[in-house]
Amino acid sequence: MTGPVQSLSAGTPQGPRAVLVHGMEDTWESWYPLVRLLPSHWQVSALDLPWRAGNDYGWRREATPRGWLEHGLAQLPEPPTLLVGHSFGATAVLETLAGADRLPAPAAVLAAPFYRPPGLPATWSVFERSRSNFDDIIRAGLDVRLGRRAEHLDPALRTHMVRMMSERIGPAGFLTLFEQFLATAGFDLSRVDVPVLVLGGTTDPCLADGRAEALQRELPRGRVRLDDDYHHFCHVAQAAEVAAEICAFVDANHSEEMSA
Repeated sequence: MTGPVQSLSAGTPQGPRAVLVHGMEDTWESWYPLVRLLPSHWQVSALDLPWRAGNDYGWRREATPRGWLEHGLAQLPEPPTLLVGHSFGATAVLETLAGADRLPAPAAVLAAPFYRPPGLPATWSVFERSRSNFDDIIRAGLDVRLGRRAEHLDPALRTHMVRMMSERIGPAGFLTLFEQFLATAGFDLSRVDVPVLVLGGTTDPCLADGRAEALQRELPRGRVRLDDDYHHFCHVAQAAEVAAEICAFVDANHSEEMSA
């Protein structure tokens, strides 16, 4: 099923064991900017999951995102003390926390998850808005990959590159994302009895229009924090700030279980 677990920092036996879950059309390597800023005693691993960049989405016929994540976690030598997910990966973490018979970790950080409040109906207008947001996220991802070069890129070329990336991902990729977005309304978040930190940007459509507030209400021990400077790929573009927030979260929720 999933590829090998990637060890990004050996840490020490006493350090927290953090496991990182990448987003759709991304790779485990995208975590490097963040990992470099975490304490050296942390044990940090990343999962290489089937929704990685360039996949054909055939994995949807074999298991749910939760199923794939649980399989990846089963390959670890020890269970994690902290799960960190981004975007589609964050929603897979949320699904696993809400549905697993046994909680997979005693704490979690969700960066830019997407969430549909139970009261938001699945209408065509929601579908169309999600389709537009999909291209916006692709555009944000392109800008992160280009770095400073994005400032000097011809706007027409940038639009063309986004269109080509969207065509490559295709309907299968978008529908996978949209179906998972719809499914989030059915997650029993009352079962998530662990500290959860949700990070996102005030302009990120994933948590816009009251979704952040709804997620805050539904998570018994959750804290949702939106920042004007964060965007969808804040774990890369604002890695220093996100790393500091994760460290503060771990320190505030420190326990023997998280450090042993």
